[in-house]
Amino acid sequence: MMFDKMDPQITLTTSDIPAISHTISRSALVAQSTVFADMLSLDLKSEDGDTSIPLTEKASEVSTMITLLESTEDVREGTLKQLTCEGWISLARMADKYDCWSLRKLVEANAWYVFSLFGVCRG
Repeated sequence: MMFDKMDPQITLTTSDIPAISHTISRSALVAQSTVFADMLSLDLKSEDGDTSIPLTEKASEVSTMITLLESTEDVREGTLKQLTCEGWISLARMADKYDCWSLRKLVEANAWYVFSLFGVCRG
């Protein structure tokens, strides 16, 4: 990994085979996640020149996270309404893992809706 502190976009690479790359605004990522903010503040360099951040999540999970971090309120609402029980669990896990306050607030604000919609989620 190599991070240029001036790059306006960051590339996140999924764990899919083959891996899928997603870009997100550096400012959106840093402003909403202390984990990514700390990571991107370091001067990390890889021998092969790779500038992406490898994630353990699949493309659909990363895509949802990026949409929720960068989109308008209307798009966020539509994205949240399309989440399955497993999608909500994944979102909660990523909010915790990446210490992302905005994702955490979305999960907390919708917890009763999710429970009423799915009953007891089985993971």
